[in-house]
Amino acid sequence: MPIRIEDPFRDPTLRLNEDVNPFLKQIREGLADGSLPVLYGPRLKPIKGKWKGEFERTMDAAPKDLILEIGSHMGEVLKNMALAHKNTAFVGMDITFKRVVSLAEKAKSGGIQNVRSLLCNAKALDLIFDENELDGLVIFFPDPWARKKRQQKNRLLNKEFLAQAKKVIKPGGFFWFKTDHKPYFDEVFPEAEAIFSRDIEPQGLPGEIYTSRFERHFSEQGLPKYEVCWRV
Repeated sequence: MPIRIEDPFRDPTLRLNEDVNPFLKQIREGLADGSLPVLYGPRLKPIKGKWKGEFERTMDAAPKDLILEIGSHMGEVLKNMALAHKNTAFVGMDITFKRVVSLAEKAKSGGIQNVRSLLCNAKALDLIFDENELDGLVIFFPDPWARKKRQQKNRLLNKEFLAQAKKVIKPGGFFWFKTDHKPYFDEVFPEAEAIFSRDIEPQGLPGEIYTSRFERHFSEQGLPKYEVCWRV
């Protein structure tokens, strides 16, 4: 069940029935008692501009970098990134209770201290993160919302969102995008090219290989993917 509200500081679990959504109790209890690395609603408000301090509480030292993945799905990609870069803080953001809980449980079971899982609508990106606060933004295989033409307005990646992204990513930081949907890529590419610089030879995280379940599924079928990394 995805959340619909765009105000990141409203509690999206209010008025929802735990008998209907099996993940609702887990996310509520995980936030209340700290048993899961989840955040949502009012708890997000005081962290803007202080995300590295939030992670310093659980990491051995203040994180070197702060990376956000939007659409963390079941958490596999972010988990692997966090394991490979233990001095970097990773935030996974999704609008689905199941996916947020899945990432948080992977982090908990693996003893991964440099991950937070957010139940939040990414359209509020500049309300959650301060200017130049992110070192990188990862968006892999977002929902294209293309089954009907009228649904295209619900796509996350557009000119307005990319402007938000540039604001919160620090100079020298990256925006890494993958999709299997060429019309979506063709729509995003010129808008991003006008805002960011092309990273011809990506260094560090964007130069590494991280494949999601979706990407492996597409590869097994011989389907193409479209990928680019830009720098701010």
